[in-house]
Amino acid sequence: MHRESTPRWRGAGVELFLLEPGQVTDAYVRWLNDGQVNRYLESRFAVADLDSTRQFVATALASAVTLFLGIRSLLLDRHVGNIKLGPVDRHHGLGEIGIMVGDRAAWGRGIATEAIGLMANIACEELGLRKLTAGCYASNVGSVRAFCKAGFAVEGCRKAHFMLDGRTEDLLLLARFIGPDSGSA
Repeated sequence: MHRESTPRWRGAGVELFLLEPGQVTDAYVRWLNDGQVNRYLESRFAVADLDSTRQFVATALASAVTLFLGIRSLLLDRHVGNIKLGPVDRHHGLGEIGIMVGDRAAWGRGIATEAIGLMANIACEELGLRKLTAGCYASNVGSVRAFCKAGFAVEGCRKAHFMLDGRTEDLLLLARFIGPDSGSA
């Protein structure tokens, strides 16, 4: 997969960068273990440490169907989260986006929306994809808002799909058509 930074990897307030194992810091590991940050992440079921997190990043970096990038806030001048495109299905022109803004000082600043938009540009212009998908817990209002502001729409809902705090939780399925051969109406 193409992994060189281009101008499409930088916006007004955010820069995406290829995340490498050596860039995994104690702060990054703290995000993964923070109950407020990981509330809607499946990674909340395991305790992260430097070694396991570096191994995860190395595996993503080695994958032929995943683009795993760090998110740098230009205002805060630091790594504040990650965004993943994958798996990428080149046969159908599809890619799944997942995002985590782990640095709580970056919350509510439009960073997720901008990072999603930048990843959509990469997916269209550099990878030739036609449709992006994402999924999130229905009560994760911030994530739903960020994806919708970045041009995604709710395509469907899987009722009572997850368990959260001892109760069932719906999974919202979101999508955005991109590119000239997107097939959107």
